[in-house]
Amino acid sequence: MTRADLQRLLATNRIRPTAPDPETAAAEIDVARRHVASAEKIMDDDATLAFTALYDAMRKAIAAHMRARGYRVTRGAGSHAKTGEYAVAALARLDIGAHLEFDALRDLRNQSEYHALRVDIEEVRQAAEHVRVIVGAIGADL
Repeated sequence: MTRADLQRLLATNRIRPTAPDPETAAAEIDVARRHVASAEKIMDDDATLAFTALYDAMRKAIAAHMRARGYRVTRGAGSHAKTGEYAVAALARLDIGAHLEFDALRDLRNQSEYHALRVDIEEVRQAAEHVRVIVGAIGADL
């Protein structure tokens, strides 16, 4: 996606400008890294909890990118979906598109969270691969 896509998110009130906050963004990316490390430690014992940690790591890393650039999602329903829209629009230049499976991971997270779906260990391993790349690329870009 392009700068125009980011402008569309602003114009449609999906995200809003705010003061850039690189210090808090750095703290958020550190939390995201710890979530990934924790998920890797527990994935064989509790795949669903590990997946939740990975999803949160990805979401927090994207939020850190937004915060560093002076954006945040608008209030109301769909904040996670808005985060994913921002990711697709703003992170394309990081060349991580093959790993940016935000909507698929969000859907799996929602099924797990709201419909008691047990996440398979192989799904967790695949998610871990994607999330490691996303968190690493965003961390390097901050």
